[in-house]
Amino acid sequence: MSSSLGERIKAIRMERGLQQRQLAEKAGLAPSMVSQIESGRLTPSLHTLGKIAAAFGVPIGSLFDAQPAGRIHVTRAKDYPVVSFDGSSERWSVLGAGLFQGKIRAVVSTLGPRSRGAATDKVVIKPGQMKLFYVLEGKVALHGNGDRHVLDAGDSALLDGGTPHGWENLGSRKARALWVILG
Repeated sequence: MSSSLGERIKAIRMERGLQQRQLAEKAGLAPSMVSQIESGRLTPSLHTLGKIAAAFGVPIGSLFDAQPAGRIHVTRAKDYPVVSFDGSSERWSVLGAGLFQGKIRAVVSTLGPRSRGAATDKVVIKPGQMKLFYVLEGKVALHGNGDRHVLDAGDSALLDGGTPHGWENLGSRKARALWVILG
């Protein structure tokens, strides 16, 4: 995980004059977990980030970098904020501080060998918002509307993000895909 997400959480905590233990209490987390997130040793799940944001009284999007104002904002590959999902090997690298109105707009998702991605109910998306799915590495299956499509690196799909969908890694190595929310 990039330390930038942990550093941002620590900076907000310090601005508020809170100790790690106090933030942990407010968020219902173990103090050791807050310490590991702030130091970059632990990749927080979206659920955990939601608890931290609620403890601060801020939208989850404010835990990520602010939008650039009139300039180009470059984020190096090693510095992408990374989030995980409870019960899944899926990891998201959030691109270009990719938040817009609190929604994650573009992520590179990594999935372990022969495993399924997180359930779509873990990711809030408005009905009618489209998702572009582009396979960067591996052989995967994309599920939606009772259909199953097998895609290889370089293949892409466009789907209604508001309907249940998911993906799985069919291979014995990790798979990576780019998800972009449109609309």
